[in-house]
Amino acid sequence: MALLEIKDLVVDYGVIRAIKGIQLEVHQGSIVAILGSNGAGKTTTIRTINGVVKAKSGQILFEDKNITNLDPYKLAAKGIIQSPEGRLILRGLTVEENLYVGAYSVKSKTIRITQADGTVLTKKQSARALTKQSLQEVFELFPVLKERRKQQASTLSGGEQQMLAIGRALMGRPKLLLLDEPSLGLAPLIVQDIFKAIVKIKEQGTTILIVEQNAFQTLKIADYVYVLELGKVKIKGNAADLLKDDQLVKAYLGA
Repeated sequence: MALLEIKDLVVDYGVIRAIKGIQLEVHQGSIVAILGSNGAGKTTTIRTINGVVKAKSGQILFEDKNITNLDPYKLAAKGIIQSPEGRLILRGLTVEENLYVGAYSVKSKTIRITQADGTVLTKKQSARALTKQSLQEVFELFPVLKERRKQQASTLSGGEQQMLAIGRALMGRPKLLLLDEPSLGLAPLIVQDIFKAIVKIKEQGTTILIVEQNAFQTLKIADYVYVLELGKVKIKGNAADLLKDDQLVKAYLGA
């Protein structure tokens, strides 16, 4: 069963049909990419999943439950959290304060621990403890944020702000992390650092759906790819296979 499944999704902007009945699946523990040129429908798709844009018809299923057109805060409580295009750093707040904002939906939870003899124990983790744990994990992933935790977030470089935006999303402890154009406007060396961090996030157990224009870098880290063209899925397949198809990459991804 897919963690996220999209069935016959249709999205309209007034009289314009932006998404035309697409099908898409994201499986647990994977990186799935949505690629395509400007106007293909990439960002519209991810914003519809996140509830910012409302679907005209079709279904979005998460953990086999219908979440179509739920508000973003309700989706965050279910574990779907987006790092938005443009970063949307909260000016007037420090780096650390920005990160804490991302933890607003975290709640206490009970975990089960199986001991060596097979005995199962339960332990309650408070929201405060989980938030503290998340903060340390973000600082380990992006050490520069720890160094600048008391600095005004608006004074960070573009690459550091992107790290902060991703870190803020991780503070919500997502089951599904939505990344919208994480490399936008960044220098090539910083882009490499961001993509390395995305791979680490996956290795730590978070499922990722990424929308990107940097096709080549994305194909190198993704497991599965959907290529959109004018609101339809034109091509789909394993990223490693698509990366080897030079004609396809040049024709549809501009690389």
